[in-house]
Amino acid sequence: MQKIKVRAHAKINLYLDVVGKREDGYHNLETVFHSVELHDDVIIRKQAAKGIIVSCEHPGVPRDSRNLAYRAANLLSNSVGGIGGLVIEIHKRIPVAAGLAGGSANAAAVLHGVNELFGLGFTQETLMQFGAQLGADVPFCLHGGAALGLGIGDQLTPLPVLPDVPLLLLNPGIEISTGTVFKKLNFSLTTREKRSIIIKACLEKGDVIGIGKNLYNLLEVPVFSQYPEIAVLKTELSTQTGSCGALMSGSGATVFAVMHNSEAARRSESHFINRVNFCTTTVTSPVGVHVY
Repeated sequence: MQKIKVRAHAKINLYLDVVGKREDGYHNLETVFHSVELHDDVIIRKQAAKGIIVSCEHPGVPRDSRNLAYRAANLLSNSVGGIGGLVIEIHKRIPVAAGLAGGSANAAAVLHGVNELFGLGFTQETLMQFGAQLGADVPFCLHGGAALGLGIGDQLTPLPVLPDVPLLLLNPGIEISTGTVFKKLNFSLTTREKRSIIIKACLEKGDVIGIGKNLYNLLEVPVFSQYPEIAVLKTELSTQTGSCGALMSGSGATVFAVMHNSEAARRSESHFINRVNFCTTTVTSPVGVHVY
């Protein structure tokens, strides 16, 4: 086998709370992740010359060691004493710096794909440990489906998957630095809302309306204070006919709505399509990475 194609699925957060700061500079989280059908395509090819080459048509994606996919390949190569050369082609559909874990999904796809392509034999658990060295969202992107995330988001407990629930995703074209958002968090001014138990119970029951009513993301507080237009977009999205509720994903700027049905999602998509930088209808996914 000379090449492998992997779908790298985006994620949303149905719930995200920050429960404390760690000594290593990271923050401890309590979050509920869910994979979505929106994905990048990652093609990994063996090449005779040693080294790692990353190509991507998106100008905002680095081609060097700043790229998580590059670092994922390098990490696996170093762990086995070298695997020869490879080329990683990334075809972007997931917006960059959007709170949807596009870079982390690409890294997860490379960990999974390189392991398969070179027959390295690493277990899923070991790959997730490698992923945690690269970024907080990488382990979930490998895990996929739905999960409760603790620690920096890397301590995962599987949750029941929502089957093909329609979602509408909007991004106003604002690229937000996750690190900057966390620096702006003021715990003394935030109201804590412990809805994770409710969200988990709704997932157990497949209660989409209940999930929509209990969506929560603490990071909206610092983001909305700096970018009020994202708050306006979320409010408008939540009041669309057929919307069960809306939320900002991760550290933004993407906001999403859980929709009653696909028809309502498409109708709302036509309302926003010419007003935002990125607008798409998608559905929940049971997987994070998928060889095709």
